Amino acid sequence: MYMSGDEIRSIYLSFFEEKGHLRLPSSSLLPDDPTLMFTSAGMVQFKPYFLGQAQPPAKRITTVQKCLRTGDLENVGHTSRHHTFFEMLGNFSIGDYFKKEAILWAWELVTQRFKLPPERLWVTIYQDDDESFDIWHNLVGLPENRIVRMGKEENFWGPPGPTGPCGPCSEIHYDMGEEWPCDDPSKGPAAEGERFREFWNLVFTQYYQDENGNLSDLPRKNIDTGMGLERMAAIMQGKPTNFETDLFQPIIEAIGQLTGKKYEENLVAFRVIADHIRALTFAITDGAVPSNEGRGYVIRRIARRSVRYGLQLGKEEPFLYNIVPVVVEHYKNWYPELIGGQDLSMKLIKQEEEAFLRTLSSSQRYLDELVQQMKKQGIKEVPAEEVFRLYDTYGLPLDIIDDVLQENNLSTDKEKLNQIIEQYKEQSRASWKGGEAVLTDTIFTRLIGNIKTEFTGYDQLEDSSTIIATVKDNSRTELHEGDEGAIIVEHTPFYAESGGQEADHGIITTETGTFRVDDVQKVLGGNVIVHYGQVTSGVIKERQQAFLQVDVERRKAMQRAHTATHLLHAALRRVLGDHVRQGGSKVGPDWFRFDFSHFESMSPAQIQEVERLVNEQVLENKEVNIFFTSLDEAKHMGAMALFGEKYGETVRVVQVPDWSMELCGGTHAKRTGDIGLFHIISESASSQGIRRIEAITGKKALEHMWNLEKMVKDVADELDTSKDMVVQKLQKMNQDLKEKDKEIKHLIERVHTAEGKELFTKAEEINGIKFINAVFPPRDPSALIIAVDAMRSFNKPFVAALGTLNNEKPVLVLAASPDVAEKVNLREVVNIAASYIGGKGGGRPTLVQAGGTDASRLSVAVQQAIYECKRRLGLA
Repeated sequence: MYMSGDEIRSIYLSFFEEKGHLRLPSSSLLPDDPTLMFTSAGMVQFKPYFLGQAQPPAKRITTVQKCLRTGDLENVGHTSRHHTFFEMLGNFSIGDYFKKEAILWAWELVTQRFKLPPERLWVTIYQDDDESFDIWHNLVGLPENRIVRMGKEENFWGPPGPTGPCGPCSEIHYDMGEEWPCDDPSKGPAAEGERFREFWNLVFTQYYQDENGNLSDLPRKNIDTGMGLERMAAIMQGKPTNFETDLFQPIIEAIGQLTGKKYEENLVAFRVIADHIRALTFAITDGAVPSNEGRGYVIRRIARRSVRYGLQLGKEEPFLYNIVPVVVEHYKNWYPELIGGQDLSMKLIKQEEEAFLRTLSSSQRYLDELVQQMKKQGIKEVPAEEVFRLYDTYGLPLDIIDDVLQENNLSTDKEKLNQIIEQYKEQSRASWKGGEAVLTDTIFTRLIGNIKTEFTGYDQLEDSSTIIATVKDNSRTELHEGDEGAIIVEHTPFYAESGGQEADHGIITTETGTFRVDDVQKVLGGNVIVHYGQVTSGVIKERQQAFLQVDVERRKAMQRAHTATHLLHAALRRVLGDHVRQGGSKVGPDWFRFDFSHFESMSPAQIQEVERLVNEQVLENKEVNIFFTSLDEAKHMGAMALFGEKYGETVRVVQVPDWSMELCGGTHAKRTGDIGLFHIISESASSQGIRRIEAITGKKALEHMWNLEKMVKDVADELDTSKDMVVQKLQKMNQDLKEKDKEIKHLIERVHTAEGKELFTKAEEINGIKFINAVFPPRDPSALIIAVDAMRSFNKPFVAALGTLNNEKPVLVLAASPDVAEKVNLREVVNIAASYIGGKGGGRPTLVQAGGTDASRLSVAVQQAIYECKRRLGLA
């Protein structure tokens, strides 16, 4: 029985509503979870409920969840079932029903509502799950030979990240028929081939997996199921692959119209583009922005892969963005947010297309030549050095290179390539301020073994501690006056550079010497804090008691700036939208730069509004709350985390009440009022899809305002006016200058017109034709045109060759009256003459112009132009 994608969604949700489930909307593709890049399963939004950390709106829930996975990106387009974006139909029990109901209802839905033939259905279960076997065999009545036990890799569902709920599962498969490849049909889903298609997975989440992979019982057992809409549509519509279903056909038709190609003749390219444009449209609508990091890089990678397959279809200009309206039109009834996101999706996708096509214009040519060269020589492995050159010099992403090599049955030494990349990164790493490279983890392991430094600087800026090691030139040794080196102590108030915040400076003193701290870094996985600097007096020895003093003013200035980054982040999201995510920062004393995901430059009004919002928070002088809690609890509270950062089970939360809440290990002001003043210095592009704000706070902001005030006063004094009248005075002066410019321009035109008329009246005349040649002092070439126009005012036959210098380069203008131009090809003449000055020219039949490089022969070129005209008129 044929069913459209819309009908499948509706029947599924209605069925489970009848079973007492609450229908909820799909959550965003961008989960507020630092352990997940994208929402990859239907249960992601319900993790807090499964873990007992929050009260669910109902114990039974059903959804259609939009999902995005890229683990099998290279398979998309080459198989019938792999996708980046897909929809997952799910029903969830949160501490309510369990295996029996989940299995019986699944069977009822697929056989009675979807009317799939029971004899074509197979199931798999986890090898040790006897309970599921009994339900399928004894209650459902499924024959024993169609219940296949499988191992943990196939039938144990892991968490949607490194940690989380998990458990055994049971999958339902559909027998596509004898015409599909299969090595042994009697094995069912355990056989090799595509005959048995899995379309629904029933996950029995009863465990929690921690960071070490250990399992513990959840407070309550849960059900998490996922039916792939695309796969179910193919089954219900009798299609060989998901791409022939109604979920893809409008998109595939649009690709054909835009490219002029046929789907049947270009299966892989059509499928890749159709899949990827769905992923891009949905992800960008939910706030993803193409960039070079994290989620943004995945979006960029998907876009670039689409562009490359577009090239295979002959599209050498942007076209993907024109498919977005088709996606929106097809899905808007289920996902109305796509309507509001259409313009943004089209804009960002077009930008990505344009940028990558520019990169490919040169790099793809080199890659193609390399591939052909390898094939001619019969070489199957491309040297890693050549692949790195494509990546580093030509800007081709490694995944694109890998795709092309695979398509041409070529490979490269991945291990060697990674070594080359690491060597390059190592060479690019900056040195510390003392001029000596920061010591590596390997050296520290050899020097000090397994120790740990305690950081005490959240609560105090002075501390006493014992020196564990003093290091110079990769060796443990005493440090004497003038020596540059490193000191390690048992505990320290010095903040090591981390999370974008610069390191503290200060002084370490002992009874025998003083050490100036210029830099502080973490080594050995962050367990050891190293103070770099120079001994300014005496000698510093190991095992001495040391007094550590942080530069208080510098620390306070950095705290002001760091807290301001949090206020700024929240303000940007309010003004620009929820797609804004921090992409990196650098925090110094009363200064910071802040990178964030956004697709275009901010308007002056937007910048002003952001600045206003931040300063409002400063004026409210809110207390900055800092506390430690579990990672899951922090996420449940709504704390923002930096994607890609590693967090332990316990995290530090920095909260500005009713404004922002972020996970952060940096140091902060006690109250927002401590910031004093916030001012944005600049807003610019950092990279594609990433903008950068530079801002100042506290004393730097005050000094900046003082400087601006002084500047305005100096200008006012210079203009002999008051400060509040500076703009009006400048506007008046500017208007006066424009009037003066007009007068001067008019006078100059009159001079050039007079020059042209004078030259005409005094010129040589042969057979009624005036022949004029002249070289003027350096001037704008437009002056020669004005002179020529003056000559035309006589309405008599003429030829004029005029020269001048413009920016020290020779310029030649050749003009003639229409009757003369009919007999003389001025374009030919000017190029002959221009050869004397090392140039060439062109123009209209009655006026041509040439430029050159050799000013010394300009007079010769002018005379030669007149001679050539006379010769062509039979007068020379």
